[in-house]
Amino acid sequence: MLCILLAVFVIFASAVAIRGTVQFHSKAESVKEIIGRTALEATATIYNITGAIEMMQNTSKTYNYSSQAWDHLNSTVEVLNSEAVEIQAKAEKNMRLVSKGINALEAVTISTLALNLAAVLLLLVGRPLRLQKLSCMCVVLCWILTSLFWLYLGLYYFFDKFAGDTCVALDEYQLNPRNSTLGSIIPCSEKLPGNVILHDVGAGIHDIIDQVNSNICTIKSQFDVKQLDYICNPFAGPPAYQYRPENCPSGAATIGDIPLILKRLTCSDFGGGAECAAAGDLSSAIDYDKVQSYTSSIQNVLDIFPGTQRLVSCDLVKARFADIVGRQCGPLRRGARTAWAGLAALAAAMALLLLVEVAAAAGGAGHPGDERLSVRHLTSSTNSEISEAEFAEMHAKKVRIRVEEA
Repeated sequence: MLCILLAVFVIFASAVAIRGTVQFHSKAESVKEIIGRTALEATATIYNITGAIEMMQNTSKTYNYSSQAWDHLNSTVEVLNSEAVEIQAKAEKNMRLVSKGINALEAVTISTLALNLAAVLLLLVGRPLRLQKLSCMCVVLCWILTSLFWLYLGLYYFFDKFAGDTCVALDEYQLNPRNSTLGSIIPCSEKLPGNVILHDVGAGIHDIIDQVNSNICTIKSQFDVKQLDYICNPFAGPPAYQYRPENCPSGAATIGDIPLILKRLTCSDFGGGAECAAAGDLSSAIDYDKVQSYTSSIQNVLDIFPGTQRLVSCDLVKARFADIVGRQCGPLRRGARTAWAGLAALAAAMALLLLVEVAAAAGGAGHPGDERLSVRHLTSSTNSEISEAEFAEMHAKKVRIRVEEA
């Protein structure tokens, strides 16, 4: 009965350990996916930046506009592209290794637990059926598996503590990146050169849009042009030039819409001036290709500005860390804690079950000797009793013979 009760407890502890193992590895896989997506998003943002720079360079070359600044941008593009390639390569390599490690540990743990359950069942069946060799093999195998359970217990206990410390560090990083233990690994500060560059880009786009709107205001003051809309400026004024996307509601005209706005206008909208009379129409008096190229370049930079700002200011990393801390850390630690608690209970129960089995086997081995000893004792006692009877009969015969002679 004790062996049966311990076997039932072993089955229960194995189920708990399997549940914790599956939960831990599921959440570890989720954390790995979040980190991998963050690396890919950062890489895509860098490629968008280099693509926008190359687009501006091509536009300038098309219209024979050269500047020494392009030489510096060429080297910047090369550095950014190499960094993006390195980030992507490292992310793929590390995520592949982490995935292999997670899957291997899960498979080994569950396989060991399943093998142990099979060995325990064979052990319980083998002893009543007097299958001595099978029972001995199961005992030896169970001792080996129990040793592995203690090893797995240490691993999952380490993962539990490591996950806890990591989650605390991620939480500290969200509150204050510069004073966090991860600050040296992921440096984020408002004084980084990237923020200075973004400030200059924002100031430049802000001034360009202001100049366009100023020209539109001048045109509207001279002509009754109803189809000429002001361009929405998503940047605040000096000195911060902060990006304010809420300044541009849905449907507002952007700088990329300028070619479309110009195409809707004709010379009749401007009173049919001398230039229009000579050209025949406003559309033939404007170089739309040039306007399209420059406005598209500026709009492209404006489109990637939010992602670039998130990357440079580490908002992208902070958002992913917040996701990990808020949604993954708790289940991850609970899974690891359930796994090592189940393994601890299982290892202790297995050790006690094996000791009981060994003691029962040793006690059973003494019974045949005891039976043989009892038989020998009974035989010797019987022999001694027979010898005494024979001795008494011989003594009686001697007495009768003496009486007859007398």
